[in-house]
Amino acid sequence: MKIFKAEINKIILALTSVGIVILLMLPVNLSASHYRYGTMYWEPISDNGTHVTIRLKMVNGWRTAYNNFLKTVGSRNSTWVDIIWGDGNAAESVDLRTISIDSTTGSSLTEMGVWSSSVWTTGVTHSYPDNGTTEYVAYWTGGDRISGIKNGLSNKSWRGETKVNIGGTYDGNVSPVSAVPPIVKVQDNTTDNFMYQVVATDAIGDNLSYRWGT
Repeated sequence: MKIFKAEINKIILALTSVGIVILLMLPVNLSASHYRYGTMYWEPISDNGTHVTIRLKMVNGWRTAYNNFLKTVGSRNSTWVDIIWGDGNAAESVDLRTISIDSTTGSSLTEMGVWSSSVWTTGVTHSYPDNGTTEYVAYWTGGDRISGIKNGLSNKSWRGETKVNIGGTYDGNVSPVSAVPPIVKVQDNTTDNFMYQVVATDAIGDNLSYRWGT
């Protein structure tokens, strides 16, 4: 069996509120991959008339053996990921914490958050100016994901992003939330169809659509 993952771009198709969560799930081989897949989403937490503050959350899957902190639930890795907020400000280094381990596949899940005074808070806050600009793209990137990926993607960087639509006609908008899907196994040398379920919700009832990519 070969192990495949799919990148799923999840797009809200609404006239007045749009949010994007991109799931990066490029094809991987279990024995070699480090970063595997992930999802990002956000919610507004305050609006004082001049700035809108959101809380950005992110969950990622990794090969457990990649780093020591991935081997124990609850362990953390400080300032391991840089978030670019899309508003011209400098990238922000954030912490990751291991939240679950699947020993059968050698996979670990991490969440992004803040460790302060021995207290872990899931998610990272950021304030955007309420100056008429209503769309920003927050993202993070990394490199050398896996060797051997076809179509020129071997050892290339990954990028996870979410479109932040706030203010103006998007006042009160939130992004959709999707679960990180399990590994999908596809039989070698076959053209048979296969199916799996993607779980996603939108808190304010916007329509959701999905797109396959590489």
